[in-house]
Amino acid sequence: MRIVFSSVLVLMCASFGFAQKLKKEDVVGFWKLKESGFYEGKKKEKKDFDNCLLMRNYTIREDGFAIYNRIEGSVGNCIPTEPSLSFWKIVDNRIQFYINKDTIIDEVEVTLNSDKTITFTSYIPQPIKDKDPNLEKMLNTIYYDVLEAY
Repeated sequence: MRIVFSSVLVLMCASFGFAQKLKKEDVVGFWKLKESGFYEGKKKEKKDFDNCLLMRNYTIREDGFAIYNRIEGSVGNCIPTEPSLSFWKIVDNRIQFYINKDTIIDEVEVTLNSDKTITFTSYIPQPIKDKDPNLEKMLNTIYYDVLEAY
């Protein structure tokens, strides 16, 4: 019994050692939107995007600046919006995009995928409560973006 318990304990400790540790080198670069959507319960719901919307991209620079380029419209009528400039930093397995130390404009959990893409997922530390159940559901919806290096 001691051997079984010891083996389980060793495996548990080893699994913590293999947990994803996000590093600057993992996220620095130019990242283009590949797929986007949200989770309905545990089911992934992919949004339909045309080539115009798939031109959205992030530039995450080594010097701590990040630029998000949002493209609106539809094929043949792509309209770039004003680029969003912010700072960024890694906190555990997340990236915080911020404009000053007290103003975080977005925070996403980052997953490094085996196909060399990364996934940004909404970070909601505490579920938001509201008397309107529809608003509460919308505010607690987990969104994701799969980004590929360009």
